[in-house]
Amino acid sequence: MTTIRKQKALKKINRKVILNILRNSGEVSISELSKKVNLSKPTLMNIMNYYINKGLVVITGKGSSTEEGGKKPNIFKINSSAGYAIGMAILANKLISIVTDLKGKILEKISVDLETDEKFDSVLKKINNSYKQLVNNINGKKVIGLAVGTYGITNFDNGVIIYSPHFPSWGENIELKKKISEQLPSKIAIFIENGVRFQAFAEKTFGVAKKEENIIAIQAGKGLAAGVIAENKIKRGRHYIIGEIGHMLINPEGKEVCACGGKGCFEVMVSTKRILRRAKEKFNDCPESLIFNEKDIDKINMYDIFDALKKKDKLAKELIDDIINWFAIGISNIILTNDPQIVVIQGIFTKAGKYFLDNLKEKINKISLRKIKKETDIKYSKLGDNVCALGAASYVLSRYFE
Repeated sequence: MTTIRKQKALKKINRKVILNILRNSGEVSISELSKKVNLSKPTLMNIMNYYINKGLVVITGKGSSTEEGGKKPNIFKINSSAGYAIGMAILANKLISIVTDLKGKILEKISVDLETDEKFDSVLKKINNSYKQLVNNINGKKVIGLAVGTYGITNFDNGVIIYSPHFPSWGENIELKKKISEQLPSKIAIFIENGVRFQAFAEKTFGVAKKEENIIAIQAGKGLAAGVIAENKIKRGRHYIIGEIGHMLINPEGKEVCACGGKGCFEVMVSTKRILRRAKEKFNDCPESLIFNEKDIDKINMYDIFDALKKKDKLAKELIDDIINWFAIGISNIILTNDPQIVVIQGIFTKAGKYFLDNLKEKINKISLRKIKKETDIKYSKLGDNVCALGAASYVLSRYFE
């Protein structure tokens, strides 16, 4: 019996290895597969037939025959339409939902507005409606799972939102996974996670960190949080607070009060709210600044500052240099405690341009452990506002292929 169990376990492992090669390689022949894995061609053919019968693999055509002649080999690939993943992101002001095929290609996207601190039952209804609409758009075909990213402290294991800063009216310990499962017409795998962790997973799967194993993705804007991937695994911690970098103290002399009640927190020092307030305070001293550009002072936004920076505006440079300083201190601490291969900047600061990124890298390299820090890359995300929903869907795919 022990030998039979070992053979079955080995067979499963071999199947998984081949499926992941197909997933990442596109089209391959049996000969190409045999060069990548230590398996005989008959064994590989048995695996292919197994997945063809399951509908997960299809034959796409014939390859070139060998120099000796003979039959042209079959070419195989993943059947990307054998299943679909749905990913959602509950943001402060909108619900973004997407559906992807098994290769992670986004087929449909739905964006629904959310009110400030919208009631939980109302948001749940919008989740349910968006799910139904996406399923209708793929003609009711097989959905392999749903993942929802939401900001705040989240118990991944139980699918519970411990607390959401965007929706304080929800209270604590919201059983989102349970509530969603009660609404859906059929049972599927459901995952609830802190949105920034899904965003880090998106960078690992489809973004600028695709080749790395140790990643920090920082979502910065009005708030600040990070997703941490170490040795290809999402890190959460005992109390699910890994990545809550916004409340790390970086300015002991700071007078800025954070949402948590503390002063000098990383989040408050680099928040867009603080930058815009400081810009408005400078209006009387710098009315000629391109930031204002004859606009109502109360209507200036971060893009006005970024545009002025690109035109070498003195006030814009002063404001951004201050933010670079605080980002450099915070990210330096993160590098020292996590030692990532790459730090990915997400959110509105991806629009800050080359000046921000170049000077941030330079500042970080000057703070401490210079030789080590020069090996930590820092890049802007290129995934845009789909990043959380895409990360959620890609997580569903990852669990499915496991």
